Amino acid sequence: MWGARTVPQTSVIPLVDLVITHGGNNTVTETFYFGKPCIGLPLFADQYDNAQRIQELELGLRFAPYKVTETELSDGIENVLGNEELRKRMETISKRIQAANNQSRAAELIERVARKYRVSKS
Repeated sequence: MWGARTVPQTSVIPLVDLVITHGGNNTVTETFYFGKPCIGLPLFADQYDNAQRIQELELGLRFAPYKVTETELSDGIENVLGNEELRKRMETISKRIQAANNQSRAAELIERVARKYRVSKS
């Protein structure tokens, strides 16, 4: 375990077995992309909904960051890491996301909208 002011998440996430996150959109998306289960400790905004959905869909766990006990967190980590069915589900999700090639599709859609609304300089 280590921490830093910034972390190159797309380089680190493939190396870990579990992601513990506040549950922001980028981290959750990257976690699913790499097929890793996660534990959400939401602090504000979209994080609450993301962490709740992760737990409801049984893709990880959600804890209240200022209320979770050391034992609850430790047991949660062990349960997630020991869940073979979850590991396989996350692997399947990861393969599906990576095969979708959504980055190219998103770029094409953005370019199409930009061309449609391009303002000519006079």
